[in-house]
Amino acid sequence: MVSRSELKIVSLFEGKGSVKGQIGMATLDLMSSEIELCQFVDTSSYSLLKIRLRLCDPLEVILPDDKEKSATKVVIMDLIQDTCKKANIVPIQRKFFNDALGIELLKRFSLEECSNLDASVYQKYFCMGAVAALIKYTESTHNIGFTHNSLRCIYVAIEDSCMIDVSSWKSLDLIQIDSKPKKGVITSLFDVLNSCVTPGGTKTLRSYLLQPSADCSVINKRLDIVQEFVLNQSMCDKIRKILSSLSDLQYMISMLSYSKFSDFGKEDSKRIIRNKIGQAVTLKNMLDVVEKLSYIITHSDLPFFVENRVKLTDCRLSKISEIVNKTISTEVNSRKRKGFAAVARDYALFAVAEKQNVLLDMARRVYTELVEHVMEYAEKEREEIPSAQLNYSQSRGYHFSLHTKDPFSAKLPPYCIQVVQNKSSITFTTRDLIKYNDRLIQSETDILQISNQILDQLIVNIRAYLPSLYKSSELISLLDCYASLACYSSKTRTVRPTFSDYIEIIGGRHPILDLRSEAVPNDTYAFRTEGRFIVIAGPNMSGKSTYMRQVCLLQIMAQMGCLIPAESATFVPMTHIFSRVGHNDDLVRNLSGFSVEMSEMATILQNANHSSLIIIDELARSTSTEEGIGMCYAICERLILIGAFTLFATHFLDMAQLEINYPGIVKNYHFSSINLNETSDIEATQHKLCKGQYLGPLYGLDLAAMTTFPEKIIKDAEKLAEKLKSAKENLSIVSISKLQLNKTFEVNEHSETIKTI
Repeated sequence: MVSRSELKIVSLFEGKGSVKGQIGMATLDLMSSEIELCQFVDTSSYSLLKIRLRLCDPLEVILPDDKEKSATKVVIMDLIQDTCKKANIVPIQRKFFNDALGIELLKRFSLEECSNLDASVYQKYFCMGAVAALIKYTESTHNIGFTHNSLRCIYVAIEDSCMIDVSSWKSLDLIQIDSKPKKGVITSLFDVLNSCVTPGGTKTLRSYLLQPSADCSVINKRLDIVQEFVLNQSMCDKIRKILSSLSDLQYMISMLSYSKFSDFGKEDSKRIIRNKIGQAVTLKNMLDVVEKLSYIITHSDLPFFVENRVKLTDCRLSKISEIVNKTISTEVNSRKRKGFAAVARDYALFAVAEKQNVLLDMARRVYTELVEHVMEYAEKEREEIPSAQLNYSQSRGYHFSLHTKDPFSAKLPPYCIQVVQNKSSITFTTRDLIKYNDRLIQSETDILQISNQILDQLIVNIRAYLPSLYKSSELISLLDCYASLACYSSKTRTVRPTFSDYIEIIGGRHPILDLRSEAVPNDTYAFRTEGRFIVIAGPNMSGKSTYMRQVCLLQIMAQMGCLIPAESATFVPMTHIFSRVGHNDDLVRNLSGFSVEMSEMATILQNANHSSLIIIDELARSTSTEEGIGMCYAICERLILIGAFTLFATHFLDMAQLEINYPGIVKNYHFSSINLNETSDIEATQHKLCKGQYLGPLYGLDLAAMTTFPEKIIKDAEKLAEKLKSAKENLSIVSISKLQLNKTFEVNEHSETIKTI
């Protein structure tokens, strides 16, 4: 049995024959008792599936067990192993992927009040088949049963979201994928934006960042809330302070949703019971937090608060609070924080209120008396060994320790046993103390078993009010996420973005660099009929790549509902964002740098449309100059015909000819350099974008000279470069504009060339 911590199980069901590419996907989050459904049409590269899997990051993936291992299945299995490295692929019989069974199970287990399923969702054949296999597998393999009307089932319409390919998550520095970030170190946009204080808020923020909305009405609602928090900073601070005292409630909700657990049996383990007690205490604290939040929300006229205040003022929450307060002790939090003598070492033993059960009260009295006897026994032992201290650990129970400079020469009475000599201390115990520990363990077991019975009844009593917990928990996560975005927006100079059919960013700054130092602002203009394809040239280290990433990051921030670092900004709501950045080989797939480039460009050309934002950095530099220019020109023409908004950075100065062949649509920009002083040849980049074609030079050798590179090699390279330049100028080179092919040929031929490569 895998750990239930952050456990997600995914079920995939793809069509065959004429419906090949139709994929149904169902995801069960065992921590939040939520099933997420979606169905989409994917390409042969399965780019959408890869994004969805990376968003879920499951531990198990269920697939139909076809007798014949087709090429498609091999591709999907390789994709899963490559995308979700910790996922276990589980093939099960195809008969369990039954759409009729899926509809029946959803109607039985879904909590209608908290779900968004309608008739159109039930008609999605592959989605229903996937959820049927998911539920049956979870019940049979993990031995987890679901109570009727207990699961929150959400259908996610991919069409309303902006899809960002997984490779762009890393190349755009959206989030750290393969390693955990160091605390306080900002390495990604997520680090910049994340100041959430609850697990649910962090999860929501991550979802907004990696899959922003493409619906302007949804985006503007989020912006309204964030802007209100920025303007009313005191209210935002109060909400964050209240939420910071709240623990994660998801496990408690899962206990209310499941009728049985694989970890549970006749003899519940102490760990499970302690977790259950801890979640009951969390629920008690959460209800106190809800009361404080409801006061703030009911005194605000913000439309979001007016619309959602009923989630915190629901009378069912009051009923839950009444039941919980009768069951859980009012002193549990103070006992956990401060401790009442030795008895408070384990607050879980005293979490259930007194007078709930006579046997429980008796067991706790026995436990308290035993602890008192241990204290008295320890005092007597200190008469024999004055420096001995009584300690407690989960593994050894009560035992003695003695601090000394020379533990190996220290002498103990002969009745001391289990002596362990460390560098500066000795630990030991006695037979009498071991007997006390055995009796304490038995007493602790009795207390936990009786407490568990009382908590089981508590769960039964509040299960009918489960919808109110789902709604309040969701609202708390949203508030935390919006407060986090507002916290960032108030720390730096930001502006609310607007949306139209063109891109216009005035004084835009890179959001990550802006926090580290004073970032150089740059403007961006791109219209449907003018300048939607931007060619950017300039010397090395001038800021081309950083600028393109900046545009993408600002676009993503705007669509997730965050204020952006700029003077003013207008965006087109994008449905896809692609980036082709980096020039590394792929050793796993045995691909060279050029092959990786062409593979990624093929995916972009297959999925790009007029609502796509694409950045391409120095394409085809891993091949010869002639082939590189030809390939770049062909790909650029294809993207121009598609109508996507594109930023294309290159060292091929001949690419500036695109503006002549596509006047208006293509615009040339460049990053220039200036002399630091009139007498010096040293150049410095301004990181400022300028309009017009860049004529050179590229300063690659100058940059090499500023390093520890051997001076002789650089001088030889300069001579050779000068000879090559002179030879090129003497040749009669046909302009690239005269090499254009017929338009009837290029539309089909370019796409076929990319697919072949």
